[in-house]
Amino acid sequence: MRERPFNPAVAAQILRRQTRSLPGTVGVYVTDLASGQTASVNPSATFYGASTLKVPIAMTVLWLVGQGRLSLDQRITYLPQDFQAGAGVLQATIRPGDRITIRRLVDLMITVSDNIARNMLERYIGSGTVRRYMTSIGVTPPYDPVARTVTPYGMNQALIALDTGRSGLLPEHTRLLLGFMENTVHRTRIPAKLPSDVTVANKIGTWPGQVHDFALVYEPDRSFAISVFTRGIAEAQAEDAIANIAAAIYWYMDSLVAR
Repeated sequence: MRERPFNPAVAAQILRRQTRSLPGTVGVYVTDLASGQTASVNPSATFYGASTLKVPIAMTVLWLVGQGRLSLDQRITYLPQDFQAGAGVLQATIRPGDRITIRRLVDLMITVSDNIARNMLERYIGSGTVRRYMTSIGVTPPYDPVARTVTPYGMNQALIALDTGRSGLLPEHTRLLLGFMENTVHRTRIPAKLPSDVTVANKIGTWPGQVHDFALVYEPDRSFAISVFTRGIAEAQAEDAIANIAAAIYWYMDSLVAR
């Protein structure tokens, strides 16, 4: 059990210490899941969301499934305009006319950050649906499929909505998405310097000059949501910085627990 409460001022001081010597721009938002207390650095700074936006898109899809408007077993047809190189595995095998279940597309979009899976799902449900859903759960600024601008605060709200049930997802769909996030192949940022037995449901985003990760970190009496976005920092340095920030918050949370 906790011996001391989460102190936002102390947590903010830790974040400033971790970020003040870094080049470029760093935005961080942390929420203690037990108390709802928060700490941040540059929470409203804007970044290109890149693949971090695949989580809210997945949440939108699963919300529609829960509403009975889609089915996880429903198949979507791949069209030539869905092609996108980069992250993922579908680009090597998929052909126009191939049909893939929504469940599989959500899985690939999260676990291997598949760009084609993302394009197929977003085309099928419509960017306007994603925008309205993201706005409803507090993700700011409103979703734009071209600009794809996000803030650490807004993306943390997506995590909180997922954790608290404010997302509107059915419990089984929340568990499904968190399971995909816990098994993503991209573990070199937030999870990298945390103890190996800590559960981390994360999703990275990478764009030229921008390196991000956000996650729900689950450990008894130490659980928190964290969003770390960077711009103007070399990828290797940014990854190390993100890992250090997450570890610093984890060990601060650990210090609050009675021995």
